[in-house]
Amino acid sequence: MIRGLNVDEIRTYPCPDCYICGTQGKDLYGDLRDRLFGAPGEWNFKKCPNPGCGLLWLDPMPVEESMSLAYRNYYTHQDTERFRNTLPRRTYGLVQEGYLAQKYGYCNDSMSTWKKILGMLMYLHPGRKEDVDFNIMYLPANPKGHLLELGCGSGQILKRMQQMGWQVEGVDFDPSAVENARSKGLRVHFGTLESQNYPNDHFDVIFMSHLIEHTHDPLRLLGEGYRILKPGGQLILVTPNSESLGHTLFKEAWRGLEVPRHLYLFTLKALRELVRRGGFQVKHVKITVRNARGIYLASRSIKKAAQAGKGKVSIPDPNIKAEIWQFVEWIMCRLNTNLGEELVVFAGK
Repeated sequence: MIRGLNVDEIRTYPCPDCYICGTQGKDLYGDLRDRLFGAPGEWNFKKCPNPGCGLLWLDPMPVEESMSLAYRNYYTHQDTERFRNTLPRRTYGLVQEGYLAQKYGYCNDSMSTWKKILGMLMYLHPGRKEDVDFNIMYLPANPKGHLLELGCGSGQILKRMQQMGWQVEGVDFDPSAVENARSKGLRVHFGTLESQNYPNDHFDVIFMSHLIEHTHDPLRLLGEGYRILKPGGQLILVTPNSESLGHTLFKEAWRGLEVPRHLYLFTLKALRELVRRGGFQVKHVKITVRNARGIYLASRSIKKAAQAGKGKVSIPDPNIKAEIWQFVEWIMCRLNTNLGEELVVFAGK
């Protein structure tokens, strides 16, 4: 039964059972509000009690046709990398170049030895190294590779991959983001993956970052991705980790919940099973601290706003506390590898 008749209300339907294993869920959080972007409604999360799964999901679940209301005030994937051309910034750029050459093979033949040595400095800051790895989609150099990014936003990462020699395409459901990406000279399409009607066995790599948790039918998306991926191709999927240190400490104030846009949140076990059911073979998994700084700042702000009875939160700029938090989380991940903020799955066809 679908609930919600007001035009400014997100319609919902009951969703008592786990999407992955079918187990009846148990209440986890209730009466959650969107303090980030002001989407209407109060929301509840359920958790699958199956120890081999542990999926989190919204119940009631928003109707897909009403989801535009959840994104009405959402950021539209604007360009965010605006840095002054200072000496520290230029030096950091040289370190990145050297790191990408010695680890991933980008511009390796033309890279000077001293710059490759300089790139080793990246290992001194695990959080920044994770940023660089993500921004290259964890992919080694492949000048002839055909890459598709789903949920490509403004195309910043896609543009970087194009500059690194990849043949790139993108798909996004946000028309503003698509227009922004196209202004960069990128081949980016508006709509769903299925609506693009790509041929079978078309791409070498499909990259999907922070998209699967927004999707009503993840298996349908993965099935279409499997169809258009070449035999021997690779799927790289990034999503929040529901077992992260941030969630453990901040609980219902955790930034990763992001009601009502995050429909499902995964444990590593649940995500492995989902990808397997999508037809893929899981090759490797990573649990990273890449997004820990932002998660800390936003979660702390959400917690303070909830305690003060305020609505929308104001998130501060990155600061030393956030840097310390990320380093602490990295240390904790050495003791318990499940505590990082992001799950990264590498799967093959």
